[in-house]
Formats: sequence, structure tokens, C-alpha cells
Amino acid sequence: MKLLPFEPVKAAALAALPRVLDWAGVHWKQVHHEIQMINPTRSNDDGYGSFSINAHSGVWADFASGDKGGDVIALVAYLKSYGQGEACKDLARLLGIVNGEASAAVAPMPLPAAAPTTEAVLPIPAALMGKMPRSKPHHPGKPVQFWRYNNAAGQPLVFVVRLEPGQNGRSKDYFPLSVWKDADSGKTAWRWKNLNAPRPLYGLERLAARPDAPVVICEGEKAADAAGQLLPEHVAVCWMNGAEAVAKADFGPLAGRDCLIWPDHDQPGREAAQAVARALAKFGAARVRQVQLDGLSQYAPGSRDGQPTLREGGNWQDGDDAADALAAGWTADHLALLQAQGMWIAGEPQPAATAPQVQTQPVKAAKAAQAAQPSQGGGIGSPFKLAEAGVFFQTEDMDAPLWVCSRLDILARTRDKHAGSWGLLVRFADPDHNQKEWNIPSEMLASSEGAEVIKGLLSRGLLLGAGPKARQRLLEYLGRYEGGERATIVPRLGWHQDAFLLPDTQLGPSAERLVFEAAQKQREAMQCAGTLADWQQQLARYCVGNSRLAFSVSTAFAGPLLGVMGSESGGFHFYGDSSQGKTTLLQAAASVFGGPGYLQTWRATDNSLEAIASAYSDCLLPLDEIHQCDPRIIGEAVYMLGNGRGKSRANDKGGSRGAVAEWRLMFLSSGEKTLAAHLAEAKKDMKAGMEIRMLAVQADAGQGFGLFDTLHDKASGQALSDHIKAAVAQQHGSAARAFIERLVAEKEDLPALIRQQLARFDSEALPSAAHGQAHRAAARFALVAIAGELASAWGVTGWPKGTAWQAAMTCFGDWLKARGTSGNREDEALLAKVRLFFEQHGEARFTRLSNESILHEHDGHAPDPDDHAPKTISRCGYRLKDKVSGLIKYYVLPESFRAEVCAGMDVNRVCKLLTAQGALEVTKGAGNMLQVRTTPEAKYSKSGRAKVYCITSALFGDGPAQEDSDGA
Repeated sequence: MKLLPFEPVKAAALAALPRVLDWAGVHWKQVHHEIQMINPTRSNDDGYGSFSINAHSGVWADFASGDKGGDVIALVAYLKSYGQGEACKDLARLLGIVNGEASAAVAPMPLPAAAPTTEAVLPIPAALMGKMPRSKPHHPGKPVQFWRYNNAAGQPLVFVVRLEPGQNGRSKDYFPLSVWKDADSGKTAWRWKNLNAPRPLYGLERLAARPDAPVVICEGEKAADAAGQLLPEHVAVCWMNGAEAVAKADFGPLAGRDCLIWPDHDQPGREAAQAVARALAKFGAARVRQVQLDGLSQYAPGSRDGQPTLREGGNWQDGDDAADALAAGWTADHLALLQAQGMWIAGEPQPAATAPQVQTQPVKAAKAAQAAQPSQGGGIGSPFKLAEAGVFFQTEDMDAPLWVCSRLDILARTRDKHAGSWGLLVRFADPDHNQKEWNIPSEMLASSEGAEVIKGLLSRGLLLGAGPKARQRLLEYLGRYEGGERATIVPRLGWHQDAFLLPDTQLGPSAERLVFEAAQKQREAMQCAGTLADWQQQLARYCVGNSRLAFSVSTAFAGPLLGVMGSESGGFHFYGDSSQGKTTLLQAAASVFGGPGYLQTWRATDNSLEAIASAYSDCLLPLDEIHQCDPRIIGEAVYMLGNGRGKSRANDKGGSRGAVAEWRLMFLSSGEKTLAAHLAEAKKDMKAGMEIRMLAVQADAGQGFGLFDTLHDKASGQALSDHIKAAVAQQHGSAARAFIERLVAEKEDLPALIRQQLARFDSEALPSAAHGQAHRAAARFALVAIAGELASAWGVTGWPKGTAWQAAMTCFGDWLKARGTSGNREDEALLAKVRLFFEQHGEARFTRLSNESILHEHDGHAPDPDDHAPKTISRCGYRLKDKVSGLIKYYVLPESFRAEVCAGMDVNRVCKLLTAQGALEVTKGAGNMLQVRTTPEAKYSKSGRAKVYCITSALFGDGPAQEDSDGA
């Protein structure tokens, strides 16, 4: 029997771990030496952190479930739910290992789409139903219940399985179970794995069988089964995976249905119910109501004379749901009694009595009771009425209503993610019919007479009735809001889970509505003008054949990709002489997101830059004219922008003052000088970290047209630049929205594709021996290339395939050429300082030793310096030309080497670099030093030898030194 190549496969799979994880279909990210992934076998794993893999050893563990293993083969076997032998075979095929040896590398996958390695089999074939697994590998529990999710025809799609006991001391666990087909092998098998979003609802076959019945929506299959018994006139359904997975469910089958939401009795349940309500509104449900749980808390089910009654003293615990109600003895008849008292459906009015009495009413009469709907405006019984003509106030003793103001809709009660800073989100139209939204802080409503609220509304264009009464009634109207809608106020744009927020719109689903808290000026800067087709015709087409222009526009599309990949922030700096068109590059890039006002400048304090960066998160931040920034803070500003985090500031009590600003963005900069030149003005050194965070590219394309390589149909570079600036003013904002809409839809499938293309760019642009700094820079250029190619493949730019890729390759090549090395910039800087010392002081501070002095070493005479040489001031050592090698040797005295040659540097690191350069001679056993007898200091040593640092002229190049004019 032929043995499987376990050891070669283990080694190869560990080396290709990212590729293996992509093939296995898991979501992952790398944090230093650790790879974190989301466990697809665990339905409640919705975030990174609990499952980690050591990228150096392959050891892995899920700390939430207790599952663990020692190598990648064991990991694949765990994820695929089969044996390690089968996992070894699959990995061998994937990695091209035949007879224990690797075959040729697989070619990179082309843009724009990656083929899935596995796909769900829907519906599940009847032949496989008898082969359903009855245990889960590596899990101590046994399946005790299976919930079957069907399509409308009753065919199975996926199962949710309850296992008891659970792992790590839990009483139970829930896992999805479905059938998947491997695209490479064609093999079909059961996997403890969930379906991709959007996921089906539980009970689709019941919905199809009862198309006119109302629907009750619960959280969890057990609760749905119970709700079906308690509300038999309803069809009971639920979504998969609990409160945090509402956005991944397909509520489309509930379009046009009368829906009732039964939430779990806890805060996550209430938040999930709100998310379900928004999803139902999005899909067009005819009516959406919610169960009011107060009745279950106040009453318990009872019986009198054979009739169901309610008795005081309910026992409704935190987290209880419909299944708990059924277990506590509630029946459909008891719920009908609650409904008759107006204590069942949220929004139904309470009876006139101050407190509900114990109910003895027959069930038939209870079911006949009808509840009135709340009045429009300020809630039930409110004197306020909302109409198209505005807000009106009228009581019974008033002959005519008071016109308070123009129409003012209260959309939601708002708060931040920490449940603070509460407010009201309102919407209205100004006299020019422009729609306005404003989040009114609740503290403003409580201020003296609400003057700030009135001023804020009036300044935005709300029309207010005459006299003080109208003002008073307006504040009362706002204060009486009783709606249950909630919205979250966020301080930054960009990704919030699966939704992408722009100032005027939210793309993608979220648990609840997001509201961007920003100044009106920024909202205006990011508005749309013109159409995408016009933007392509008037601006984007001129990017083709122009490397700098195509690269800058592609950089704008790269901003939203940072959140998809979890990449760090960073930017590019276009530099060159005045009037080369650097600002035009930034304006063209800014047109992707907004108009000319979108462009920012470097003329800002670091505090101001924090606020700007936070507001532009996941987008593009263009910063013009770097010379306007104080050179004393520019280096720290670049670090701050690249690190994605502002300062933590202390309050007067020593604690932290407010939340620290955070962001993730691509930024573009322009200026006549490089960052290094600006730092030099403040007598500061350029750090490698600064260089990598803001990569400098020469704005001049080198074709005689400034930033342009080609002029297309324009007579000059100036004419083309003027045309682009005019186009930006007329056509802007539509490209970002078109790109992000597609990005939201494709988000889950993109990371694997992007990683492949990052590796492809790196291999094409850099030698394998390049330093990590160069690879890090190449990754940012590559992300820009990929973003531009995706935008082209999705029809956003209108560019031919390869335009963005070639532009990025050209700009990266120019950056690398200007840098001068693909090695470590910090090492190069250290060697440059050492070279500078010997270039400046080689004659003045090193006394020349005569060549004849070497001859006296053998007859016991101490060598003497050449008496004919110039006098040495502040001597650091001696110099001598080696007659054999032709190199000049500098014997540097130890303290001089440490204090002056290596001033401000790590001496050991400098010595290692000099050794690698072949410019440091040492004596074995003497560390980095050479023991010599050719210096006057040697005669004072007991051994007749002195220890010096011997630096040779190999420091300046590969060949031997030229003869000095004095023969040294």
C-alpha cells in the first residue's frame, strides 16, 4: 500500500496557508504571526478572535469550542468534516504534490472574478438524505433535534441541528448542516457549514401553502414552532443564526404579507426586531406590527369554570420567547384575552381603565374586540396633525387649527453606539424644495426655551408660524414623539459591518439605520452632479494612456477596498515643479466621490487633520499643497494618517477625554517638494516609516507634457488640464456610488481574488530578495491597480482591461527608481551617514601612516606616522593604503567610532551593515574590532597591539581605491 506524503504536504500547505484557507472557503485575516479566521462549522461565530492559526507552525485552535489541531492537514480535515487521509489527498492535488514533490506553480487567477472552490447543492438530493451524519466530529454532544429549512415546494435546503451537551460547559450548541459540491473534484458531501447569504427563512413551504395568512416572525426555530401553536391563524417563520444575522436573511417571500414580529425579551432581541422591521419595509411587507410583551410580564394564564382567564403575577424572564410562553401554559385563547385588553400588539390603545382587571370575559367575545390604530402626528390622542401642508395643532376648544410649521417628519430617535448622545432625526424641505435632515440633540431640546433648536431649524430652511405660540408648539411636537424607530449616529463614513455609509445614502444592509454626523459643508462636497456616463466621457476616458491620471483616479476606488481586506491606511505624494498639474491629479481623483469642494489642503493643525481623516474614512482624502503644513509636524501628521488613529487626550482628572478618532483611508498629497525635503527644512530626518506611509511619485510623466503621457484630442497639457478641471465641476460623485454598490454585493467573494492579485503584482514588480519595506509599498500600489481594474470590470470607468494595472506598475517603477533600492531604507540611511563622515573627514581627521612603517613590525620597532603628512586636528584615527588589495584602510579609534562615526546610531547594527558591505575588517575573537600593531597606540598595550575599528574604502564601491595625490 502506497503511503500518503503527509510530511511534504504539511510543509507545502503551511507555506501556502493563505491559498489553502481561500480554497477551504473561510474568511480570514493575518495579525503578525497569527492568522485569525471565522469558524464556518460554528453558526454563532460572527467575528474574528476566537479561532487562530500560528502561521509559523500550523498549530490551530478555536478557543470558543475547544477544537484544536497541530497542522494544516488536521485543520482541513476539521473544516471539511472528513479524515486526515482524505485531507492530505485533497491538499496534495491542490498544491501539485506528486510522489512527495511539488509540481509547477499554478498560474494566478485573472481579474475580475474568482471561481468558487465549493458550492452549495440546492435543494438537497433525496439520495443523500439517508446519508445525513448523525454526529459532529470533535464535538462531545449528540444531535437531539433537526430543524429542516425547505424551499416553497417543500424540498430541503439546509438543516439546523441542536447538539447536547455543548462544548466548554454549555448545555447545548446549534450548528448548520448542508450539502456542498467541490468544484475541483466534483465530490458532493454533507458539511457542517452554513449557506451563503442571503439565507432562506424557516417555513417557506408553509408560507406557500397559506398565501393569505398573516405571518409571525420569531428569533429561532424552537420559538417559531411554539408561535405556530399559540397563533394558529398565523404562519410562523424565523431567520437563521439569531439576533446578529438579520442582515443575512432573505425576507423577500414576505413581500405583501401582514407581518407580526415576536421578539425575544432582551436587548439583542429588541434590536433584532427593529432590524427585521426595516428589512420587511425594504421588501414591501403590507403591514408590520410587533408583539407587546408587557402583558406576559403582568399576567399568568389561568382557568375558571372551564374558561381561560388571566391572573395577576406574570413571570416573564429576560431572554424568554414564544417557546417559554408555551411551556408556561399560555394558549391561543389566553393570548386572545391579552389582545382584547390592548396588551398584545404594540401600538394598540389601552382600555379606559387605569389598570387592567383580571379577565373573565369569554374567549369568543375577546376575539371579537377590535383595536383602533394610532392617530397620525404625535401619537394616540395627540393634538398635533401632520399633513403635506405642515404640522398643525388643535384641541377641542379651538375653532381652527394652528399652523405650527412646514411639514416636519420625525424619522427616528437616535443615539451613538455607546447608547449616549440621544437625539431626534428630522427631515423637511426648505423653500427651494431641497430635502434636509438634522439630528437634533436631546440636550438642545432641554435648553432654555429651546432657542438653539428653533435657530437650527430656521437656518436650514424650515418655515415657522408667526408668534411665540408656534415656537412653543413646535418644541412640544418634538418632545411628544413616541415612535419606536431607532437610528445610530456615527462620526465617520465608510464601512459599518456590511453597510457602507455616505453622507446622503447608506449602501448595503445594517441592523438599523446609520446617520452620519457631519457639517453641511462636507455633505455638499460629496453630492452627485451629472451622470456616470458623462463622467466617463468628459473625464475618465482621458485617463487611458496617462499613467499618473489613471493611477490617481484608481486610488480613489482603492479607499473602500481597505475595509474589505483589513489593510492599513496609507497614501501617495505627487511632487514636482510648479504648474505641472499636480492639483489636477487630486481634483480628478476627488471627482470619484464629490465636487471641487471635496479637495482638502495640508493647511491644518494635527487636531483638524484628525477630524477630517475620521470623516473621510474608507474613502479618498486628497490633500493639496504640502508646503502649507508646518514642517515641524508634517512627519507626525503622516504617521497619524497612516496609523489610522488620532491622539488620546487627557481630561482635567487625568482620564481619557472623549473617544479617540479612528479611520481607514487612502490619501493623495501634492507639493513641489518631497516629504524628506520638508523635514530637512525643520532639520529632521526622514524615517522609513514615514516614507512607506506616504509614497512619493514624481508628477512629471517624462513625456514633455507635465503629468500627461498623451494629450488625446487636446492641443497642450494646459488645455487638457483645464478641460479636466471643468469636467470635475460638472460631473462628480456618481462613480463612487456605482462602484460601492457593486462592492457591497461582491464583498464576501473579493478577498481571495484580491490576495491573488496582490501576490501577482508583487512577483511582477519586485525581486524575491527585496526588503519588506519594498513589498509593503508594492502592496499599496497593487491595491490601487486592483481597485482600478475592478472599477473597469464593473463598468464604472469605461477603461480597457489593464489600464489601471499598467498605470500602477509604471508609477511603482518610478517610485522604486527614485528610491534607489529595493532594500531597507533605514540601513541605507545608516550607511550613508557613515560614508558622509569619511567623505568629509578622511583627510582632516585621519593621520596617514607611511607604508614603510609596516616593515618595522618584524624588527620590533613601533611604527611612526609620516612626518611629512599634514597635521591632524581632532584625530579620529589613522589611514593606510593596502598595497595588496588597493583599499584604503581607516583605523578608527574605539571611542571616536562610537561617539562620532556612529553618533545617534546603533553601533552593532552599523558594524553588521559594514560587514555585509565588505567594508569592515575584524580579528577572529575580537568582535567587530581589529587588533593591529601599525598605530602608535599599540606600543602602550601590554601585548603590543591596539584594538581599532578597521573601515575600508569598500564602503564607497566595489573596486579598489584610487591612489591619493600624496601617495597614501
